[in-house]
Amino acid sequence: MLYDERKRLVITLKLRRMIAGGRLFNYSNYSNQMSAEDYAKKVVEGKLHDPVLSFEIANGFRFIKVLSDYLDDVRSLNYASFIEWLNLNR
Repeated sequence: MLYDERKRLVITLKLRRMIAGGRLFNYSNYSNQMSAEDYAKKVVEGKLHDPVLSFEIANGFRFIKVLSDYLDDVRSLNYASFIEWLNLNR
């Protein structure tokens, strides 16, 4: 799995962390009900499922904040999550 290989590389290089951005895949389905920040918070709390952010959380990443204008994307309305994985082996 790509995430595992990335983690191994971080460990091998003795880096402190890996940071990434991932689009808020289903945010467009909820945008008339809540902000992107509230959507991400509900996903992190397990109250909503987002195929990307939920997968990242399940793979040990920590949500930091929402990024706006991350990419030109209709489904996420250009929003993404800013996430990090800490190398505890360092």
